[in-house]
Amino acid sequence: MAAATAAILLGCSSAVVDPTARDAVPTPRPAIAKRVTQLGRPAAAPTPVPGLAADLEVATLDAATSDSILSFISTGSAIAFSSNLADDADRDAAPDLWRVTPGGDPEPELLWRNPNRDHSLTALAGDLDAIAFVDIPTTGERAWQLWIVPGDGAPALLDEHPGDAEVPSLVPSISVYWPVVVWTAFDIGPAGPVSQLLTASAPDWTPELLLERDAALSELWLPSVQETTVAFTEVVYGPDRTTDERRAYLWRFDDPSSEPMRLDGSGLATMPQLVGLDTVVWKEADPGFNMFNWGRLFRHDVGSGAATPMFLGAQQEYVNYPSAGSRFVAWWGSNTAEFGIYDLAREAVRTVERYEPTGSEAVLRSHVHGDLLAWLYIDDPPIGETIVELRYAELPTLKELDR
Repeated sequence: MAAATAAILLGCSSAVVDPTARDAVPTPRPAIAKRVTQLGRPAAAPTPVPGLAADLEVATLDAATSDSILSFISTGSAIAFSSNLADDADRDAAPDLWRVTPGGDPEPELLWRNPNRDHSLTALAGDLDAIAFVDIPTTGERAWQLWIVPGDGAPALLDEHPGDAEVPSLVPSISVYWPVVVWTAFDIGPAGPVSQLLTASAPDWTPELLLERDAALSELWLPSVQETTVAFTEVVYGPDRTTDERRAYLWRFDDPSSEPMRLDGSGLATMPQLVGLDTVVWKEADPGFNMFNWGRLFRHDVGSGAATPMFLGAQQEYVNYPSAGSRFVAWWGSNTAEFGIYDLAREAVRTVERYEPTGSEAVLRSHVHGDLLAWLYIDDPPIGETIVELRYAELPTLKELDR
């Protein structure tokens, strides 16, 4: 349970919560009653469009594996996760990188064994067989290392904390789109700490600096890359920190004549997700709240420049940590009893699992990439054993006619 709970706070997407932020990420209300519904069966009124539960073949990792997981992601072709599954791993850490492939061997495959058994892997990001992650000590040092494990090559160290006491120790946020990885990180510059946007590509993985900001004035966060186009957030500080803005940008970074283009007009946009090259989805927290708090989703059409709210249903107005696949958008919902994903083709939420709002069952986190969805299910009854399951399923593609 400790590992499953930590996965929510440390993240299985590209972002990691700032522990110094003024506003902590809310914790879902604990469930208190017994199970009253079956998987995918509505407990209340029907959804506006058909649900997905009947169309999905859901696979589940066994309880021992699921309960050992810290962070997890979908790469579009597999589910990757960090875990203390190995017998010699520190029980308070998740040092190793594992993978399970739908339709393949049900036993997890060890991809990267950490020589530091008291470290944890966080901030996972991946595409197909390439997986990037951050390795951090669990003993409190100001240190991190960013690695990538390509599907057909040796692991490569991309970046690490410079060790300078002035530089924030917040870990990088990462995005992978084979054969490119893009990340943000803090470093030390000639005049003090800087915030950077960087990239590297196969096969040599040589880091290249794309953008740099004085960290006392602004910060770069949360990239989402498709080919050589990246969406990212820039946090611009106000003079007294009461008028800070979060701005979403889009940039073709391989074009020397291109400049980052601002997409939002609100100053509240964060966690942008590219869907192909023509759509960006982002989250906006309410004014006055930290960017890692709950917020509403918006869909931006790159061609027209229009940004419109995404209606996620009455029980899922506030969400966090969005992720985007080829057709669907997933999130961590503030109502953990109502698990749906947004169908971009139908412009509506599709229900995956729904439980009694006062019950003991919940979905605590989900992640989608390509056409593969993963989510963390938990049943924590007041009497009896807690059940934790990592579930995953292939989703309908844009070309398929689904019910």
